[in-house]
Amino acid sequence: MKNVLLIIICSLLAFVSNAQISGEVFPEGSHEHGKGLPGATIYWEKSPSDGTSTDETGAFVIQSPAKLPAKLVVSYIGFKPDTILIETAQNELHIGLKPSLNMDEVVVQERKKSTSYDMMDAKHVENIGAGELTRAACCNISEAFETNASVDVVSSDGVTGAKKIQMLGLDGIYTSLQFENIPMVRGLANLDGLSHIPGTWVESIQISKGSGSVRNGYEGMTGQINMEFLKPDDLKEKVFVNLYGNIMGRSEVNIHVGDKLNKKWSTLLLAHGNMNQIPLDNNNDGFMDITLKRQINIFNRWKYKGEKFRCQFGVRGIVEEKTGGELDFNPDSDFGTTNKYGVGAVGNHIEGFYKNGILFDKRPWRSVAVITRGSYHQQTLFAGLMDYKGSETYFYSNVIFSDIIKTTDHKYTLGASYVFDDYNEVFNGKEYLRTEHVPGVYGEYTYTREKITTIAGLRSDFHNLYGTQTSPKFNFKYNYAKRGSARFSFGRGFRVANIFVDNNSTFVSQRIISIQQNLQPEIAWNTGVSGTQIVEVAERDLTLHAEYFYTNFENQVVVDRETPGALKFYNLQGNSYSNAVQVEVSYEPWRVFEIRTAAKYLDVQSTYEGVQKQAPLVPNWRGMVSLGYQTLNKKWQVDFTTQFVGISRIPSTMGNSVENSREETSNAYMLMNTQVTRRFKHIEFYVGSENLGNYRQPNAIISADKPFDSEFDASMIWGPIFGRSVYAGLRMMLFKS
Repeated sequence: MKNVLLIIICSLLAFVSNAQISGEVFPEGSHEHGKGLPGATIYWEKSPSDGTSTDETGAFVIQSPAKLPAKLVVSYIGFKPDTILIETAQNELHIGLKPSLNMDEVVVQERKKSTSYDMMDAKHVENIGAGELTRAACCNISEAFETNASVDVVSSDGVTGAKKIQMLGLDGIYTSLQFENIPMVRGLANLDGLSHIPGTWVESIQISKGSGSVRNGYEGMTGQINMEFLKPDDLKEKVFVNLYGNIMGRSEVNIHVGDKLNKKWSTLLLAHGNMNQIPLDNNNDGFMDITLKRQINIFNRWKYKGEKFRCQFGVRGIVEEKTGGELDFNPDSDFGTTNKYGVGAVGNHIEGFYKNGILFDKRPWRSVAVITRGSYHQQTLFAGLMDYKGSETYFYSNVIFSDIIKTTDHKYTLGASYVFDDYNEVFNGKEYLRTEHVPGVYGEYTYTREKITTIAGLRSDFHNLYGTQTSPKFNFKYNYAKRGSARFSFGRGFRVANIFVDNNSTFVSQRIISIQQNLQPEIAWNTGVSGTQIVEVAERDLTLHAEYFYTNFENQVVVDRETPGALKFYNLQGNSYSNAVQVEVSYEPWRVFEIRTAAKYLDVQSTYEGVQKQAPLVPNWRGMVSLGYQTLNKKWQVDFTTQFVGISRIPSTMGNSVENSREETSNAYMLMNTQVTRRFKHIEFYVGSENLGNYRQPNAIISADKPFDSEFDASMIWGPIFGRSVYAGLRMMLFKS
């Protein structure tokens, strides 16, 4: 496989030719490297069919004509076209275009959609803007998808009140979670990783379903969620404060302080704290609905922006403590005993990142980037008599070289990465040690024409424990209409399971645990097709979107709860797959009102000890209707979202006593959330409610009155475990930048 990859890389480089002319196109009088006019048309006067266009930075490369001198024509909408006489081959053309018409300033206001599909990217990408994150109580990213149909938010168990995500019907562990294209929530941090990212820190989110890009690593199977944080050199205000509280006893505060120090340096400090110290039992089962919690989370980032060299670096630290279980559980006296059932966790996390980019004046399309991240995570966890302690030391590095072949229609990326991952875990007194060294290399080629974009990539990772893993990835986009596009993707991903943290919610029970020796890496192939069409209805845009994704596991660590009283982990022997179909329609009948509807069908199957069954606790369908109203002056905003959740299969309780038996399928139900926001010059007030209908899963905890009995199980959760919640908060934007 090494030789195959080497041949591909050498073949790409062999195409590079010097018989070309390059440069940049920019508005006259405002030349800034890397910020030119994207999509400008460039061609030779006598052969217009052999033209090209500028990339997103305004750079271009065009093949030299057979004879010089020759005239080069440059045009861009809104600017006067220009014809330049080229007498000799050059590589440093700087072309400034004049505006086609000078006029007094005209301000045009249009409400930008807070969620949209990227019509330009060859990959299937859904963009969630900052506006979407303020439509609901987005205290952290695990709650950021309440108004989104692509990512599902579900309760993890009936005791901790924690939430987790699913995509394409599969657990969030199969989705690569990244911070500005740097792996972030992974390993032991998967336990509560999404709740460690405050919503106010995030500027935008990109949800990319399917195979993705080889440059982003090997772990993503169902797709990637990339989070763009606030940038220190692009702040709307120097000081931001967000305060939040709800009737469940939860209170949070976020403080952002940042500014440009000079033309090149800028910094930003993000601080978050949350606390919940009021034990509540609204469903009267004797257990707290939500754990008592304290968390402090601080992140400081720096940015340097020079003409040829740019870099960013930062450090983050988290301290968190959670306690829950029975209402009168006392960890000082009841921990490790059968007096009262309790759950708890203590997590300490520290990490740092660094990334830089090198720009080339003579070749603005060429770049070299280095990305590194290191972290240390320490975690303890207990549930009843189950006890877990773990630590992880992680280091990641990625070197990326990007260039073109003759013109910007042909781009390629070459890179090399390295992962070091050291685990030290102790579960119920037994030690589990693992150290991973994973060097890898990859190459990716992008071909772009007027209607077609193709991205083909291949990476090889050389795992010290599991050998060479090869991950091909392919993305194709065809613009079949001016405002319509179709996509196809295919790719492979692999990951090493962390069964204790990945499945921590299953341990909130009295099941007898068995773990197969020699668990193998999880490997899956993902294939997807999608189409997006924008049509005009009553002079307003109607967006239609449909998609189908198929994920097939070559191997999977099966979590088997099919036998009452038993919890088994073993390698897949048989089929395991997911079929996910989604249709979405969004429309603005008026400038101030948006309607978004979606429906999703899920068919998720796996094999449990030779028998193929529907995966448990995954609904067979979901629906969503989201309504958003905002006044023209943006002072008032009202949002309302309804989620429809279909039935799911419940693992067997056959053999349990009558009072501890459950039906084989769950109920279908509906959830409603709403929020009202009032904006002033420097302050925003918001008030809202979650689960307006007060729906709760009945008898969520099996044998709640006897938690140390063999039939006790708080992991079979298919619906909300706490009812209606009302919250309020305010945002203060001070000292505008």
